[in-house]
Amino acid sequence: MLILLPSQEQQLLSAIRPGEPFGPRDRALIVFALHTGLRSHELCSLNVGHVMTWDGFPRQWIEVVGKGGFQRQVPLNAVARQAVIDLVHFNRARGFAVAGESPLLVTRRHGRLPTRSLRDIMQRYRERADLDVRCSPHSLRHSFASRLAEQASLPVVQAVLGHRRLSSTEVYTRTTPAQLAAGVERLADG
Repeated sequence: MLILLPSQEQQLLSAIRPGEPFGPRDRALIVFALHTGLRSHELCSLNVGHVMTWDGFPRQWIEVVGKGGFQRQVPLNAVARQAVIDLVHFNRARGFAVAGESPLLVTRRHGRLPTRSLRDIMQRYRERADLDVRCSPHSLRHSFASRLAEQASLPVVQAVLGHRRLSSTEVYTRTTPAQLAAGVERLADG
């Protein structure tokens, strides 16, 4: 399981050139993935109506269908909502459809972005960023889950990720040396 450090996330994002035809989309896509923890197929199957309200505002929550048809709600934080706005703005500016049933992530030919293309996008930016770690769309999910596990309880992480068993979520509870030192230090205060 690969979890990107914040510096590696920034290195990856800095490799995206905003002047390239799909640079703004790719940046918003990666930011959205880093702040939602969605699986590749969940990202690629999103329609504009899944993430935007009928009156043009990003949703606070989205409903996704994950593995095995398991449905869950995923909250969108402010960064994820801004990424939604950026993605819809990109689509509108490039002449792609933005109606509710239109794909959120599109190809040059106005089709839905396939998951394989998402992997290719990640590979291209990983190489361009000269990251020395293997980085995939699933790495973004792991990175999100790891950061969330530092801030929320395991049942919360489990619900957001759509894991059926808590044991699947426990892999994100790694203890850092700083956490160990702080825990031992608190014993002296008691």
